[in-house]
Amino acid sequence: MRNNKGILLMIVLAIFIIATCAYAQEEVIKLEHKAFENRQRPAVTFQHAQHFATIECTACHHFYVDGENVWDESRETNCATCHGLKAEGKKMGLMKAFHENCVGCHRETKLAAGKSLPVMCGECHKK
Repeated sequence: MRNNKGILLMIVLAIFIIATCAYAQEEVIKLEHKAFENRQRPAVTFQHAQHFATIECTACHHFYVDGENVWDESRETNCATCHGLKAEGKKMGLMKAFHENCVGCHRETKLAAGKSLPVMCGECHKK
């Protein structure tokens, strides 16, 4: 009986270690929306974990109701759900939404913190 407890403890410990290692891995997302069929540049590889460690989720993720961002983490976020290829009313087109959100934030952060962040096309759209 004592031996079985030891084996069970080892299994639980192994699961904990494996889960911790898996969670610690960098989450990389390829921003490759189907809306961009005739892409002139490669899709952006986005280091999600690097971003959410330093900024609020709502800096990027949003869902507006009456001018207020009511996005919550349980809502799956896909920019193309709300942003079409072309602007519609106050909603900007998908490509502009990406660029305003990403490049705009990089420019603001670069100025405020003096950090070296990508703002040129080829710095994010790498071949």
